[in-house]
Amino acid sequence: MALSAPQPREGIEDAARRFESAVRSGDCERVRTLSFSGEQPDDARCGRFLERLKDFDAIAAARYGTGGVVDFTTERSPGTMVFVLGRDRSFRWATLLGAARGKGVVGKAAPRKSRLDAVASSAVKALRSGDCAQFAKAAKGILPEPRASQTACEKRAGLRAKLERDPDAAARRLGANSRVAFYSLLPEPDGPYFTLVLLVKGNRAALLRDFAVPPRRERRSRGD
Repeated sequence: MALSAPQPREGIEDAARRFESAVRSGDCERVRTLSFSGEQPDDARCGRFLERLKDFDAIAAARYGTGGVVDFTTERSPGTMVFVLGRDRSFRWATLLGAARGKGVVGKAAPRKSRLDAVASSAVKALRSGDCAQFAKAAKGILPEPRASQTACEKRAGLRAKLERDPDAAARRLGANSRVAFYSLLPEPDGPYFTLVLLVKGNRAALLRDFAVPPRRERRSRGD
């Protein structure tokens, strides 16, 4: 069977409305079920999260393949939520970003494609080789916790093995804006499919996190 990117069964706007409804309900369980990880925050953490998002109002959204962003306002301040496609082919919230200089990111121009492509390519190369220290170095001044990316890399033994078996697996650009860039990665022969999220700061960028889901499997025709 041929492998390809999973296809969303909804628009990013649908996910934004569902998340907005969950946050406004104040129900931690509803918010948890809409996250990519599905982790249940403790009461104190959930309370802080919901308080930060009080009066959440989605004002703009954009999809980039299996990733997307939603600009929003709250009682306190504006921000941007990153969404990625989950196992059920619906978009799920992944991480919260504060607004850069109080502005949204939807429709804002990204750095040069070649620059972002180079960052994504370097990230895949580091994952394949196990050069995890490269992540902390590249993330300095871009990610809030540069060492976290190195730690995440060190836990990716399974992904490293898949990339070693498939030397041709490469990051493919899905789209970007002034704050976030999305790439796909699909190691053969069996995946999984990864949505790579890069955080952008000015003309620099660094891998924020990778999100894995099963790929789409299609039977090849007899002529293939």
